[in-house]
Amino acid sequence: MTQKLKYLSRIKDEFDTVICGVNGVFMCGDQINDMAVRTLIKLYQSGKKVALASNTGMRVRDLYYVLKQKDVPMNIFYAMITAGEIAHFYLKNTQSLGRSYFNLAGGESKVAAGLDYSVADSMVLADFVLAESSSHNISTAEAMPLLEQALHLQLPFLCVGNNTSCVGAHGVTESIGAVAEQYAMMGGKIIPIGKPDVRIAGYLAEGMQGFWTPRCLVVGDDMATDMRMGNTFGAKTLLIGNGVHQLTDNIEKRLNDLSADYGLNVDYVTETLVW
Repeated sequence: MTQKLKYLSRIKDEFDTVICGVNGVFMCGDQINDMAVRTLIKLYQSGKKVALASNTGMRVRDLYYVLKQKDVPMNIFYAMITAGEIAHFYLKNTQSLGRSYFNLAGGESKVAAGLDYSVADSMVLADFVLAESSSHNISTAEAMPLLEQALHLQLPFLCVGNNTSCVGAHGVTESIGAVAEQYAMMGGKIIPIGKPDVRIAGYLAEGMQGFWTPRCLVVGDDMATDMRMGNTFGAKTLLIGNGVHQLTDNIEKRLNDLSADYGLNVDYVTETLVW
């Protein structure tokens, strides 16, 4: 049974570690939620280990500097991982995809930067398709002609960040996961990287002395990525209601319906992070 929360401090004694998303949790597009950041600071001051797990296509160092420039105190985070960092490592250590990619967003991908890959100007010159989650995602409708061409060429699709939607300054919009989902429905091969892959949570937990999964809280705004990872990992889960699902009215009933639809358990729900 999901418990609705107003203040995170009410359950702080139930966990030692927090694995936290970024967008939809304490960041909305390019805007920082100061109240949510203060809550994370309070968690750190309470002796909790706070780790970030983001499905952004940015590398860890890039996300670090973006948050630091927005005056988020980076010393409060025990560890960070991004889908972009995992994809960079994957590309660095695989030979199976070939060495030329077509970027759906156009231009060179930051994920492949510094590696032995070249960006193809034409789909016919590419060995695979690449797209990464960012603040400027291509929509499924815009991508359809490219997806049809990629399918005809039987190109695999490396999807960096699995979110099908994201919340930003202009509300909830499609994210790159929706494009990959469409490609899979068309019969194309996709290689998804990012949450809900439970190995992400396992990586963040490595090196945490005394870590115990039942004492871990996974915080995020997306059922399909954050809550699924938390359930698979065996951790407690907290859904941010005003994220991609926009649970602002009848929050308990709507969450119960979502939980049934996704086949997931959510331990706690709150509109936004407040200490």
